[in-house]
Amino acid sequence: MTSSNSPVSEGVWPKLAPYVVPPVAASFAIVPAFYDMVAKSAMQKGMPAPKMSAATLFQGVKGGVGAAPTVGAIVGGQMVLQDLVEKVFAKTFPTLSADDASGGKALLMLGSSAVVGALSSPFLAVYNGKTMTPPWSVKESLSRFSLKQASAITLQETGFVAGLAAADLVSSEMKEKLGDSKAVEYFASGVAGALGSLAGHAGNTALTRWQSGMTVDSVKQLSFGSLRKARGNAVFAVVYKLGREVFETLE
Repeated sequence: MTSSNSPVSEGVWPKLAPYVVPPVAASFAIVPAFYDMVAKSAMQKGMPAPKMSAATLFQGVKGGVGAAPTVGAIVGGQMVLQDLVEKVFAKTFPTLSADDASGGKALLMLGSSAVVGALSSPFLAVYNGKTMTPPWSVKESLSRFSLKQASAITLQETGFVAGLAAADLVSSEMKEKLGDSKAVEYFASGVAGALGSLAGHAGNTALTRWQSGMTVDSVKQLSFGSLRKARGNAVFAVVYKLGREVFETLE
């Protein structure tokens, strides 16, 4: 048996962590955010959000626990893919990636997020289906999937994934103004998650309505449920960051 302090064991987790931690952290993060995700889907379809009560919160947690394995695999996989795509983009455009002054890194981040959104669109359709009432099965979501939905997901994920990936950049700016502390880091993560959600909300609303066989009839409809989803994504971003920090320090 190998000692826990041996070079072999010390080298295994650092190699596995980048691929294991994001899905696990995302699985935990979706549980407290799931109630808001269910509420936003109802509002996007023009229905009232479920009133907050002990019963609805319990159902939200229960639904989040049930969806955690699927959502964790999907969102965690996105984070892994985001990192890989950004590295490919950085090697392909080394000059641009090094140019902070002109916003080069931000452009690379947005570009890689769009690629990630397009590649993961079928899986994100499954994720959104989980927020329907009652929740859809994987088979049902995929059977309704279309190129039109893929385009909506790409728009949504360009904002959402970029928001999560930009948390460290936002944190650096806020630390300069508010001081260096864990509270600022987590606040920055929440802000990044909320802003990313708002940036991609129109795409998510179009996706929800198209999945449900509805149409988008006005620009106003695209804002339905935006604040509820932003709150849910802010919670998700904070818990996701906490989960990553906890699991990445395991030996």
